[in-house]
Amino acid sequence: MSIDQIAAAADVTPDDFVRHFASKDEVLVSIVVDLLQASVDELGDVEPDTSLEHVLLIATTKALSRVIDGRGVITRDRFLAVAQVLTAHPNLRQQVSLARKRIMAGALADRLGVAEDDRRVHQAVTRWSAIVAGAYLVGGTMADHYNPWTDDQLIERMIAELSATFSDVMGDDPPSR
Repeated sequence: MSIDQIAAAADVTPDDFVRHFASKDEVLVSIVVDLLQASVDELGDVEPDTSLEHVLLIATTKALSRVIDGRGVITRDRFLAVAQVLTAHPNLRQQVSLARKRIMAGALADRLGVAEDDRRVHQAVTRWSAIVAGAYLVGGTMADHYNPWTDDQLIERMIAELSATFSDVMGDDPPSR
């Protein structure tokens, strides 16, 4: 799809589109940034003494649950479409990874009252990135006939994959939701 086609579908001029987005990739990354911000918004509801990695798991799980339940920042179908595009394009995954690290580092630093380059923040964001990447890879190994659009257990499956990958990376069980 071209920028002209996207602009037409959005009922804006191509000039208006490029005034807000430098590329088609930037549109997708901005959607993911909204999803990341939804996770950050959930951080405040997590108990203060929870480990940073557990905080990220809980907040992300809540934000994903809202999307799948139809209460999120984007629709379930848009989420699935964005995930499918990201999975297929390594350059987009890299851009999203950088955005995730930047946004999550800022949120965790604020939570702890430290600078973003604090060792604890850096370690938690690095581990969280490994967890998310691992969960993406497992999701890509679903059977050829699997269709997430018709999966009535999608949120349970996604949370189970994220939790299992969390356990693999962290070596412990995630907290209950």
